Amino acid sequence: MITEMQLVFLILAGTTICFLIPGFRPDLVAIASLMVLKLTGILTVPETFSGFSNSVVIMIAALFIVGEGVFQTGLAQRAGDALVQWSGKSEFRMTMFMILLVAVLSAFLSNTGTVAILLPVVVILCRSIQLHPGKLLMPMAFASSMGGTLSLIGTAPNLLARQSLLNYGYEGLSFFAFTPIGIIILVAGGAYLWFLGRRWLDKPPENELGSGAFNAADLLEQYQVTSYIHAVQVPARNSFMGKTLKELQWPTSYDVTVLDIIRREKEGLFRFYLNASVRQFTAGPDYALGAGDTLIVYADTESLNRFVAGTGLQRIRSEREPFQPEESSLAELILTPQSRLNNYSLMDINFREKYGLTVLALKPQYQEPKSPAPDERITYGDALLVHGKWKDIDLLTKEKSDLVVIQHAVQPPAPRGRNYLSLIAAVIVLWMLLMMVLEWLPVVVAAVLAALLMLLTGCVRNTDQAYRSVNWQTIILIAAMLPMATALEKTGGVAFMTEGLISSLGMIGPVAVLGGLYLITSAFSQFISNTATAVLLYPVAVLSAQQMGVNPVPMVMAVAFSASMAFATPVATPPNAMVMAAGKYSFFDFMRVGVPLQLFVALITILIIPLFFPF
Repeated sequence: MITEMQLVFLILAGTTICFLIPGFRPDLVAIASLMVLKLTGILTVPETFSGFSNSVVIMIAALFIVGEGVFQTGLAQRAGDALVQWSGKSEFRMTMFMILLVAVLSAFLSNTGTVAILLPVVVILCRSIQLHPGKLLMPMAFASSMGGTLSLIGTAPNLLARQSLLNYGYEGLSFFAFTPIGIIILVAGGAYLWFLGRRWLDKPPENELGSGAFNAADLLEQYQVTSYIHAVQVPARNSFMGKTLKELQWPTSYDVTVLDIIRREKEGLFRFYLNASVRQFTAGPDYALGAGDTLIVYADTESLNRFVAGTGLQRIRSEREPFQPEESSLAELILTPQSRLNNYSLMDINFREKYGLTVLALKPQYQEPKSPAPDERITYGDALLVHGKWKDIDLLTKEKSDLVVIQHAVQPPAPRGRNYLSLIAAVIVLWMLLMMVLEWLPVVVAAVLAALLMLLTGCVRNTDQAYRSVNWQTIILIAAMLPMATALEKTGGVAFMTEGLISSLGMIGPVAVLGGLYLITSAFSQFISNTATAVLLYPVAVLSAQQMGVNPVPMVMAVAFSASMAFATPVATPPNAMVMAAGKYSFFDFMRVGVPLQLFVALITILIIPLFFPF
């Protein structure tokens, strides 16, 4: 007969396996395991849903809204602009200042949001000094993880560490309790990345980086789109003259998409043909065709031949100056790990209607670029080459939750009329940090009040935007995994793991147990959520300390730091996954650079934790 403890371990094992399967969403897996715990009678109804009322869950949701206000007002973008101005042409200054900037921002904001803001800035900087982006993007992702350990609110495991100690009747951790160790890790990690890591990431500059400016022709060539770009002209007295592109429905009829229009327009008081100017602009659905218009179209050769034969338009060829879309109408995008577009096809999400952009090519990880089929699913890490109006691309640069613009011809301008909001957002964040540091308000109350102020002052545009800014996958995952720890404690699972750890390492001493906790947490966090790992191992850390009669804080700290130090795989953290496509990394690249860093940081952390938090 299987015992309740064995049943919980079986559920936990099944949950872990499902976490490792890429097609399964972690939040849904967590909810499913939670329901199994309830239906098997292990948890009561209040215990099952206790995670959703946990103050840490509420605080993390509030911090997402605070971070959204910082991003929307351009405050974080100003930090990126400072990176551009300060680093100049020096690779050393660029690397060091980038690591410092990313770490400081990640200490107070979402590390995923920080990387999303700075990723295009770093790519542009690399292009300007003829440096491959891969030399800086992985260090940026790693710096965001190390930066999360600099403060109490830097990462979810830190907040859960404080709550775990409070749950067992111990004093909670202060706002800067993690900071001294976090600074040592950041300095050591930064030195490793500069002296060793960047050498293992050394790659020759790509062709498009040579000029220091965005090059549309090279981008089209890189995505193998050049052969799909053609030019046709509307002859005089054609039956299509005066009709709009929406009415003609050429994408449906011929599988041909009009990208740009080239029109000769007369200028000046006397509008003669000789003083006419040529203007090229992005085609819109309401544009009415005129005689002499040149259309830049996207189509394969077979579709183009049918199109020309069926419409009577004249194909134009120019070897000296080949036709191509305007540079400002092209952009390269990647999907974020938490993107709502993951595993959906372009047709399912109505990409064109949703964003006003046409996908010209899709580049899956480790594969050659291709023309995407309407029913082909896209996943995070895929890179997209898109075409559309500048205003639509500019709008997309401000949204970091689903897609990140990593290459674009024109830098998005600073938001006009919102400079004062940047100041307001800065004041709100500083006020929140002051309340937390001085403990004048409970940390969760300070976070919720700061989120409310961001909304009331207009730093977050509206309530809907505030709700959209919350990463509900993270919130649900934490709320659904917290009762798993309750189930382990209730059935004796925590005591069983603790006895196993102490019996194998306890004779050596508390440092050995601390090291064992660190290594176990590190192994799990490379493949499953660091938050879920921390939730499960904090009770083991506290109970191990109690059985050995030592201070539980260093044990809890070991789990907290280890959960955040996930460098060995691209799936270990969202920032790792986000930079994979932009930096053109392979899985082996992460292992080659990340595993030594993982071991180096582990050794340092295990040795210095007892110095700051004695047993």
